[in-house]
Amino acid sequence: MTTINWGILGTGSVARQFAEGLHSLPNAKLLAVGSRSQETAQIFSHKFNIPRSYNSYEKLVQDEDIEIVYIATPNTMHKDNCILCLTAGKAVLCEKPFTINATEAREVIELARKKKLFCMEAMWTRFIPLMQKVRDMINEGVIGEVKMLTADFGLRIEFNENARHFNPNLGGGALLDMGIYPISLAFFLFGTPSTIVSLASMGKVDEQSTVIFRYSTGQLATLYSSFSTNTPSEVIIMGTQGQLHIHAPIYRPSQFSITKFPSQSTSSSAPKSGWITALKNISLVRKSYSYLSRLVSRPKKIVIPYVGNGYNYEAAEAMRCLNNGDSESQIMPLDETLTILETMDTIRSQWHFKYPNEGLE
Repeated sequence: MTTINWGILGTGSVARQFAEGLHSLPNAKLLAVGSRSQETAQIFSHKFNIPRSYNSYEKLVQDEDIEIVYIATPNTMHKDNCILCLTAGKAVLCEKPFTINATEAREVIELARKKKLFCMEAMWTRFIPLMQKVRDMINEGVIGEVKMLTADFGLRIEFNENARHFNPNLGGGALLDMGIYPISLAFFLFGTPSTIVSLASMGKVDEQSTVIFRYSTGQLATLYSSFSTNTPSEVIIMGTQGQLHIHAPIYRPSQFSITKFPSQSTSSSAPKSGWITALKNISLVRKSYSYLSRLVSRPKKIVIPYVGNGYNYEAAEAMRCLNNGDSESQIMPLDETLTILETMDTIRSQWHFKYPNEGLE
């Protein structure tokens, strides 16, 4: 793999974490950072040993040596920043949510495809090795036919009307900031739902919500997000033969557990086995089988550690695509990004909630 030159738009906390993640990739060179303030850009570049700093986003995208730009600006700026980069001929990795709604996403995707430039939503959880392993095991039928999923992400955030989380002008709200994690996970595992039902507790933005997806196969996904309280921030996937538990935190997991249910065949055949037949006391038979059932159902924990801070995996996928000449990632394709945003548009329409200057039907 050849070295790829990166630029970063924005200098906030997510930009800092992404810069740290890039340092764990030997073929990634963080060449430049762009901010609306020269002082902020210089502080950021000094902290992460970045050779070039710019006091505007426009100047950064004009740097001919930059091949791909990571966009780490507020939600409402994503569309314009993506268009700025793509128009300048730069590939794009844009922090989630890709845009605040599907209409904006279509505009960005159309431009990326027209210019044949790589573009991807930075839904970093998808690229962590554990998530790939979980999907493979589900597809292999390890827990049988999957029937239900529950997933949540909630962190209590003290209300501050100036904070981006509670500011509709910056695309605030628990759905776009936290709810997108369980929603994207449900898409990753189950695909597109046929029915969507949701409720939210509203302030100026959604402060917490519950979303239920139903699928044409009868599967159900119940998803929660909240700024009002801390939630377990984990995932439970329930199948006909067992369940899979992805341990917290949902956004950066490193371990999961599988619990297998005692099979009916084991239950019906157990009394016929030689050692059970030899037992004369029916109470001992019951106790023995109960003990065996608990053994079969004991959770098996699987740990899949990750290298770096987790942000490096999405960057590595973007670099792999650039080196292969791919304009999209099959792990996070643009069509799925668009469908997820359409789904979140539907959810917000059920709450009668629009962002300023937004044209939801």
